[in-house]
Amino acid sequence: MKRLALQVSYDDGRTWKAVHGTRHDTTGSVLLHHPRRAGYVSLRISAADKAGNTVTQTVIRAYRFATAPAAVSNRW
Repeated sequence: MKRLALQVSYDDGRTWKAVHGTRHDTTGSVLLHHPRRAGYVSLRISAADKAGNTVTQTVIRAYRFATAPAAVSNRW
């Protein structure tokens, strides 16, 4: 993997914010800080390999939270 980028949106994809992750050998992790209000989380991931192949996947309303936790950690 040459490039991997994750973005998060709390307004159904109208605006996006970059999410910084940590690489662990062949895996990685990200930490999302949700807003204090309840709502939906949309995710967009983009990747590119050394051969120049690219992919972008967007999931609007990937999940919903009723109250905001302090943080959510996801491994990928």
